[in-house]
Amino acid sequence: MSLRLSRFVGHRGIAAEAPENTLTGFRLAAEAGFSWVEFDVMLSADDVPVLHHDEELGRTDNGSGPVAVHPLSALKALDAGSWFGPGFAGERIPTFEETIACCRALGLSMNVEIKPTTGREVRTAELVSDMLNDLCPDLTDRIIVSSFVPDCLRIAQEKAPDFLRGYLSDTMAEGWHAAAKDLGCLSVHPNHACLDAGLVTAIHDAGFRILTYTVNDPERAESLIGWGVDAVITDEPLAAAALA
Repeated sequence: MSLRLSRFVGHRGIAAEAPENTLTGFRLAAEAGFSWVEFDVMLSADDVPVLHHDEELGRTDNGSGPVAVHPLSALKALDAGSWFGPGFAGERIPTFEETIACCRALGLSMNVEIKPTTGREVRTAELVSDMLNDLCPDLTDRIIVSSFVPDCLRIAQEKAPDFLRGYLSDTMAEGWHAAAKDLGCLSVHPNHACLDAGLVTAIHDAGFRILTYTVNDPERAESLIGWGVDAVITDEPLAAAALA
């Protein structure tokens, strides 16, 4: 399957310019010229996929306690924007369904990271897979499903096989090649800090595309692209603009 991949991917929307994992962040990413965005999906207490990175509320909203113990109604009552700046007051935690609709309207392609809370890995992957099948059957060349959790990728492989998969790794420890191949991944998504020219070549020689995170320094982005990295995930529109 072909993949319509761009050189730069907006991290959690455009995290240097707007609250992460919010619809406003995606709109501003599109305005800044990004054609791809990355975001994190986990479950509310009542099994609704929502966008949130941390298992605990509080860093990016005015809530407290685990995301997993709050129903959608409680999560929707939180302010997910004021922490970033007063101009974003009242921003809400979006559902995955709302995000798909927003990205579709903006023409944004999506790197969907399944980011389950501890103990809810299987259910999260199942519901994300079901929603992709139901809402995005025409976007299989514009969505990558990624995760640090192999079980999540395996469920996506079984339940949503038409969608491309990406193997996330912070360290690219021994065994990454076999794991990514076994999970039928098209791409590998390493932390940029572990990459050098030799490893980039080895990943490509193994048949994988490379999306690396999170690169906010233009010189580092230039080096990675020079080594042949396929896409750089970044918070900073200026890092992308400098190399456009």
